[in-house]
Amino acid sequence: MGTMIVLGHRPGLAEAVERRGLKPFYIVEKYKEALSKSSVRRVRDLEDGQEVLRTVLSTELHDVSGVVTAHEQGVFTAALLRDHLRLPGDRDYTRALRFRDKYLQKTALPRRVRRAHCAYVDTRTGYTNLVAELGVPFVIKPANGFAAARTAKISSQEAFDEYLGEQRRDSDVSLVAESFVPGDELHVDGVWHDGRMLWNSVARYHEPPMNTHDGAVLASQILSPKEHPELVAQAGELAAEALGGLDAPDCVFHLEAFHSGGTLVFGECAARLSGAHLPEIVELTYGVNLYDAAVCLALGEDVSPHLAPQDPAEYFAYVYLRRFPGVTVTKADFEKRFRCHELSYQDVDAGRTGYYGRVGHALVSAPSNAQLTNLINQMTEFNAHGPDLDG
Repeated sequence: MGTMIVLGHRPGLAEAVERRGLKPFYIVEKYKEALSKSSVRRVRDLEDGQEVLRTVLSTELHDVSGVVTAHEQGVFTAALLRDHLRLPGDRDYTRALRFRDKYLQKTALPRRVRRAHCAYVDTRTGYTNLVAELGVPFVIKPANGFAAARTAKISSQEAFDEYLGEQRRDSDVSLVAESFVPGDELHVDGVWHDGRMLWNSVARYHEPPMNTHDGAVLASQILSPKEHPELVAQAGELAAEALGGLDAPDCVFHLEAFHSGGTLVFGECAARLSGAHLPEIVELTYGVNLYDAAVCLALGEDVSPHLAPQDPAEYFAYVYLRRFPGVTVTKADFEKRFRCHELSYQDVDAGRTGYYGRVGHALVSAPSNAQLTNLINQMTEFNAHGPDLDG
């Protein structure tokens, strides 16, 4: 049995590794109960290449077959480990950084790809400088961020000062600011191999993930190519052009874009599996398991057998349920009102939330996107207002 080094833990990826008969060795930032019977080492920061490499060098690992990650923080360190251990997969550090740093990525795109204007917010940059360059409002976030963490829309000097007051501003390349792009936010998830698109799925966020900082519920639904043929085709074309222009490695990718003014504007692209429950709703809709595809690529194997999509009978969405002040809802309340393929919810406030304010999730489906959108609207409204909404 070979060993697969796994940076971070996701249940779907863990299952894919074990299906291949591989022994996982996890390097994580925090322990989870699901890892109690696994080989695991903890590090302070998955993105710290020196710390992760020291962890591997200090551990007796035998017959290592590959390195895989479903976490943004693990993309660069995975390339570092592959290079040191001479394993399959991307070993190009510079290319890995193009899929981590938002400024480097946007400046490397071909000119014909529309994108927001992006600038580093160095330790000398002032609000008036950014307004002159980007306009108002603009968006500020970590240059190597993920999951909309510490992302904010800035419309005033006061908001800018408040944001910077909450950040460590001791680096000239830790933060970026971008011109604000209005419109629906889409994402394209699929497999890129040998310089071409092998397969992709297009989905739309219920609201931009950044809005979860203001109490929005994160949700995303797979878009039907039959109901939205032009939009789905445009999204696939944008993804292919961007990935080709960035010289993407063989990877499962996650690309975000804005449908603005009738055209698509590139947001950002990651050379790894999507976060949240996107891989799960892709498999439920199309029968394509992107976790299996990621493991296959990490082993340097032919990925095409894993890309045999079925014609969808229904389209799936995930909804990240959260807790709202003054609103009492339970898992049973959701079960009573909604037909869910999968549902979790913390009835008791444990004082802890996941990314996007999550305390539970629902996987739901409908035969059409219009029906699915209506279902998501009903569920997010019920989540925010509770049983009183029924009256």
